[in-house]
Amino acid sequence: MFPGLLLVGLAGGLAQAPMFAAAGTLAPKKTAAAPRVAVLAADNEFHEELPSQFPHFPPAKGLFAERAVRERSARLNALLQVGYFIVGVRAAGLAAGPMTGFDAEGIDKEFFSDGEHSVLAIVNIGRPGENAWFKRSPHLRYAQVVTTV
Repeated sequence: MFPGLLLVGLAGGLAQAPMFAAAGTLAPKKTAAAPRVAVLAADNEFHEELPSQFPHFPPAKGLFAERAVRERSARLNALLQVGYFIVGVRAAGLAAGPMTGFDAEGIDKEFFSDGEHSVLAIVNIGRPGENAWFKRSPHLRYAQVVTTV
């Protein structure tokens, strides 16, 4: 994985208990029932790994000396990797239920108290239960989301 994403994998049951106290997730029952839960976070100190990841460009680490620049880059790169992670889980034949809308500060406090990581998503992983799927929601029309210049 490219520096920027940290994955914390939790087994089902009691291993998830701290998450439920902190998460305030929109779907706590689904999270509690999931055989596995992944907490995906941006690594805000990813630049420390750049000398080994990009040895062909020694100044790379210095480009991210400012924390604000580093956090923006870490978030963008990690969000792209979250998408790849979800595609990979589904390609393995499992269901992936990504969630946002949780208490990010609580999750960060519980799992990333070092301040070096920021939670981006929680993903429930497993086999879907009965009636797990909704009808397809309405979508915006092409002209509503694309502007040609």
